[in-house]
Amino acid sequence: MSNIKCVLFDLDGTLADTSKDMCDCLNNILEKRNLKKVDCLELKFHISRGVVGIIEYASYVNERSVDSSLMRSEFLEDYKNNCAIRTELTSGMGFLLSELEKMSIKWGVVTNKHYKFANKIIEGLNLKERSSCLITGNMVNNPKPSPEMLLKAKDLLKLDTKNVMYIGDDERDIIAGKSAGMKTATANFGFIKNGINFNSWKSDYILNRPLDLVDILKEM
Repeated sequence: MSNIKCVLFDLDGTLADTSKDMCDCLNNILEKRNLKKVDCLELKFHISRGVVGIIEYASYVNERSVDSSLMRSEFLEDYKNNCAIRTELTSGMGFLLSELEKMSIKWGVVTNKHYKFANKIIEGLNLKERSSCLITGNMVNNPKPSPEMLLKAKDLLKLDTKNVMYIGDDERDIIAGKSAGMKTATANFGFIKNGINFNSWKSDYILNRPLDLVDILKEM
């Protein structure tokens, strides 16, 4: 039987596909400025870097810098009100969460996203009462790739790091998990661009779909 007592998930691209709402908000801001809109599928691969990454992608699309503090604040204000409109659980994730609960394994979310966005998304997905914790980037001094958020989560859960697994779709997730002393798994179903050598991240496991985790936990 697995010694994993809790599975922690990154949010964007791992637990949920948040790209549509982020894309809609960004394109609304770009359209107001008569700038070219971005492709929502391509935007996925820039979301792991937060608002900085998506603004940089918008600059690339427009072949000019579109970065400004005003644009960032407008995007974040728009996103705050519209971050749970088209966001949905990653395909197969709902079944995985149910399976974890059947196995009496807790689960939670650790994300660099600000609490005001992450909490609204978790509530919008009707997961608030089921999740054991939500740790966000503004709760710590050093977000991922620092292990601080994960260590905060395990303290809150009153668990040893050896009993926790962290799953994410960005190298910083794996760095943070390994630094915290947790088992790590790469979500190959997340926002990972083709050609990225995620094997070089050296996570303990590779998940090609959420349900792969069930078999791994049963074999541990």
